[in-house]
Amino acid sequence: MPSTPAAKKPVAVVSDSACALPPDAARNAGIFIASMEVTIDGSTFADGPNGSVGDFYQLLRKSVTQPTTSAPKPAAWLNVFSQAAEQGDSIFCATLSASLSASYDSARVAAELAVTELPGVNITVFDTKSAAGSQALIVLAAAQAAESGTSLTDTESRAREVAGRTRLVAYLDTLEYIWRGGRVPRAAVWVSQLLNIKPVMELSPKRIGVVARPRTRKGAFNRLLLEMRRDVGSRRAHINVTHADAEDEARALSERIGKEFNCAELFTTPFHPFMGAHTGPGLVGAAYWAE
Repeated sequence: MPSTPAAKKPVAVVSDSACALPPDAARNAGIFIASMEVTIDGSTFADGPNGSVGDFYQLLRKSVTQPTTSAPKPAAWLNVFSQAAEQGDSIFCATLSASLSASYDSARVAAELAVTELPGVNITVFDTKSAAGSQALIVLAAAQAAESGTSLTDTESRAREVAGRTRLVAYLDTLEYIWRGGRVPRAAVWVSQLLNIKPVMELSPKRIGVVARPRTRKGAFNRLLLEMRRDVGSRRAHINVTHADAEDEARALSERIGKEFNCAELFTTPFHPFMGAHTGPGLVGAAYWAE
């Protein structure tokens, strides 16, 4: 006797690989991922859970050219939407910030194509206005809401609420890679190298920019914790530690956070190549929001 198909959820959640969720985390949360692509020294490979960080950061250190990155094309999004439609009656798609990538626009095009290709499946495409660790927290919150059986509208409301509270603070080893991408002037790189500055940066819906300019990684580490103390205090916090080929430092940060803060959620994600191509190796940061 054939088995009865599993009942669909009201909502399936989709994102792009910029959210940098490890394969098991995405799978366990029921999140479908569309992969970005990264090209370095003539070789192109898929980013995300089905790709691999592999030796990307070693290649990046040796390369004299800036890697190029590309968002999922509409056809790739549509393929992921088709997979998600097997699990959900509707789809909530949360993308990397539209100010940083074409991922949002590409997903919108795919959603328009899905009107014909996936009739009856409602799709909401949501700009998280964030990236990496922050995006991961927003996507996970949406997935948790969807798992509880909420509607598409309520899933979006939950994602919007968490997006409005989430902040990512990280420190870089160098501004070299951001300069290669055209985001800072060359003079800023020279000054940071001359003074051995380890810039502490913020990415949030309200601000993208430099928070502080300490001269050591220890100073940057401590400034990151100071920012968290100011924002979180004693409230229950959801925290994602993230790093670009700086696993030991990220582990130390996670341990310190676990001892100092009231963590409702604490996990670590590596920067996938799509994001690491723009920041370079050595980044350590934390994305967080407090209840």
